[in-house]
Amino acid sequence: MKNTILKVESISKRFSNVLAVDNISFAVNRGEIFAFLGPNGAGKTTTLRILLDIIKADDGKIEWNLGGNSHHMPQPNLIGYLPEERGLYLDIPILKSLVYLASIRGMDKTEAKKSALEWLERLGLADRAKEKLQVLSKGNQQKIQFIASILHKPIFAILDEPFSGLDPLNQELFIEFIKEINSKGTTILLSAHQMHLVEKVANRVFLINKGRELYNGNLLDIYKTLGNKKIIELHYKSGLNENSLKNFKGAENIDVVDQSIVKLTFEQNTDIKSVLSELATTDGDFDISTHKPDLHDIFLYLVKNYKI
Repeated sequence: MKNTILKVESISKRFSNVLAVDNISFAVNRGEIFAFLGPNGAGKTTTLRILLDIIKADDGKIEWNLGGNSHHMPQPNLIGYLPEERGLYLDIPILKSLVYLASIRGMDKTEAKKSALEWLERLGLADRAKEKLQVLSKGNQQKIQFIASILHKPIFAILDEPFSGLDPLNQELFIEFIKEINSKGTTILLSAHQMHLVEKVANRVFLINKGRELYNGNLLDIYKTLGNKKIIELHYKSGLNENSLKNFKGAENIDVVDQSIVKLTFEQNTDIKSVLSELATTDGDFDISTHKPDLHDIFLYLVKNYKI
């Protein structure tokens, strides 16, 4: 397809006795935000490093088509990369480091300095441009790493756990920035485990667990297919007795979020009145709320029902 700028076919990667990536395939289309989602250790970062030729796959094929020609690995100026583990120079002034990184990716130094200062201003760090990265908090270091990954205006950006170290306010801010750079022509491959954030911005998703595909497709389609269930959420005011819910009648899935919140998943045609009546006889003091499944709920359902 002419619109496909990254095609991944049946890649696998093993480390000793661990099959980190197990025969996965997907494609990213021009202009979209494609989300690669799963818990820590699911194989996300390993896959991204394979895409960037940092490590080699044991099997499979990767084809890029960023500049109109198919190739194994595109030029550095065409790609932006925000790694999960920060990779900037800790002992070099922030602005100097940003300008240098943009210049080696083909950006004019004067333009790079101007753009870097604009981004620092937007992220509330303009007054710290001459400081070294090592004196910043983890959240502010993440902001600098983000600027470095998109400053040279790449055609394609890979953002691995971009929300790491950020407070909720800055997470929402990053969502708006991701939408903005995408609207200006940058295709984005976004890897994360905070599904409630990603579903606000992604067009398509690839759900992965233990190296294997759980779902690959349009975000709206997964809601149509698996989002038609019913979730009853119990908020306990005192201690939770898990044993009282283990064999709850009719529940497809019981997710103990923490010691005060439990989510019960039911089929769409379940008689909720009878469920509520049964809950009334269950031990514990709790409030009840209901909602449709979000992406996190759907992921948990897939993990339970597609054993890997």
